[in-house]
Amino acid sequence: MQEVLRRDWMFKLVGEDTFHIDQTRCIIRVDPAPGFKYEYSLYIDGKSHDQYTEDMTRQYRLWLYTDNAATEAPQEYRIMLKLDTLSLYVNDELRTEESVFVHGGTDTKFLQQDTEFVLQARSSGNKHDGIVHTLLANGVPVPEAKIQEIMQEPVSILQSSN
Repeated sequence: MQEVLRRDWMFKLVGEDTFHIDQTRCIIRVDPAPGFKYEYSLYIDGKSHDQYTEDMTRQYRLWLYTDNAATEAPQEYRIMLKLDTLSLYVNDELRTEESVFVHGGTDTKFLQQDTEFVLQARSSGNKHDGIVHTLLANGVPVPEAKIQEIMQEPVSILQSSN
């Protein structure tokens, strides 16, 4: 887990606090709930966490791959494809790779360390489903990660990175 914000301050029991992650505006809101409890809400770019996650799921495809064959330590890769621009990101870095036309679609090949990746785009044959994207790592299919599941992983606001 990566810590993105730390402040030493006294905060109100209820209310909201605004902060930025890169250029994205975020708000944490604390509201009173019955029985001396509190409800915490996170808003990202003006949207609730659920709505933001749903939007991300529609806009991106995500694959997580760990190369255990690496000589030193396992190498982890996060590959994201932005669907409207077909921008390809590997560990948050934009890649400018050439796609080649093949029978039934396109292949985009790129090398990361000693791992050869191929991003395949193929017609599903179904107008409703559109294009199907598949990622191969050294010829083996990498399962697509579910953005909603990853963004729903429990995180403690009290957890420290010490």
